[in-house]
Amino acid sequence: MIVPIAMIIVLLVVQVCLWAHAATLVQGAATDGELAATALGGTPTMGEAQARADLAATASRVVIDPSVQAQMLTGGLVEIRVTGTTEAIIPWLRLPVAATRIEPAQEFRESG
Repeated sequence: MIVPIAMIIVLLVVQVCLWAHAATLVQGAATDGELAATALGGTPTMGEAQARADLAATASRVVIDPSVQAQMLTGGLVEIRVTGTTEAIIPWLRLPVAATRIEPAQEFRESG
């Protein structure tokens, strides 16, 4: 009786650690996408492409069904949203991960 309960606890701990790792990777992809989108000359499309490339390079086995959306908001703000679910160690436990970054786009303005 103790061994099955101990195994479930160990699997739950591993699942939570996997979720934390996936959340970190998704946050990193959103940050990289935001940097690409808000850089001088950057576009939301460039930010979306960078976030997708970052996910493909780092999180392809951890984040399942990733989704990346980028859009230009009013006031010159760029929003990058990355979502997905974690790989499941326990079959019925798929935990969601998401990150959103909103930053102003850089632009060159002449003085005076």
